[in-house]
Amino acid sequence: MSFYLGIDGGGTKTKFLLGDEQKVLAEATAAGSNILRSGEAAVREALSAGVREVCANAAIESSQISRIVAGIAGSSNDNVREALTAILRELAGGEIVVVGDMVIAHYGALEGEPGILVNAGTGSIAYGRNAAGETARAGGWGFAISDEGSGHWIGRVAIATAMRCFDTGIDLGFLNHLMAALKAEEAQDLARFANSTENPDFAQVFPAVVLLAEQGDETAQKILQHAGKELASLSEAVLRKLFPAEDTTLVAASGGVFRNSSTVFESFQHTLREHSPKVEALLTDGEPASGALELARR
Repeated sequence: MSFYLGIDGGGTKTKFLLGDEQKVLAEATAAGSNILRSGEAAVREALSAGVREVCANAAIESSQISRIVAGIAGSSNDNVREALTAILRELAGGEIVVVGDMVIAHYGALEGEPGILVNAGTGSIAYGRNAAGETARAGGWGFAISDEGSGHWIGRVAIATAMRCFDTGIDLGFLNHLMAALKAEEAQDLARFANSTENPDFAQVFPAVVLLAEQGDETAQKILQHAGKELASLSEAVLRKLFPAEDTTLVAASGGVFRNSSTVFESFQHTLREHSPKVEALLTDGEPASGALELARR
């Protein structure tokens, strides 16, 4: 019997699915595996823990794995992909294939059909493939310059907005609400959080923004609406590259930002319809890890 492992590695967590030719045998979760965010040592530890756990859960040895497909954030960078391949080769037997996380997310969402996948989690990216097999991407160039509409982007914008409220004395309600949600005693605590490390985890602020929006805070709602527009813009960039305007095109939205904020998805959907009437936007439950496992089988 052959065993296959699919890995979905994001900035916050990594999911492992191990299966045979037909069914899933075990799963496991570990810490994030984006080398550009966490560093090689932390990623090696996360991947090692996940492979060890998923193999133990399936009662097999890692040397029995025939093929691993790992879709990991940041691996469009050649050096990152080579480092990840080397790490996985130390941990398991069989063929190792490392691809961008957008590839497995696309397959998991659209089951191999043409269309566009917009994934918004800790980071964000749009990735499309047309009927001719041509591919294109937009966004996903890293949190410092890109990842528009992502959890990281939303958290950074929220704190920047709150500090502007503090400076101007305008819309202090949002500042106070965000401070309360994040258990900050004073506004300067928000600035200290944002500047305390080289790579602050702004994505952890995202749930607080969603909560405030649901409670009726207009500034939080506008931030989430802006995120939806940014994600639609990424989709439109891929649409122009791959799909004729007269064709109906599926655009699948996936990731924690879409799943946890109806405001983001509704803004995303509305913006797409305004600019591209023949686009069909849908919220997908397709799992990137399932896409990775299916690609490993194939």
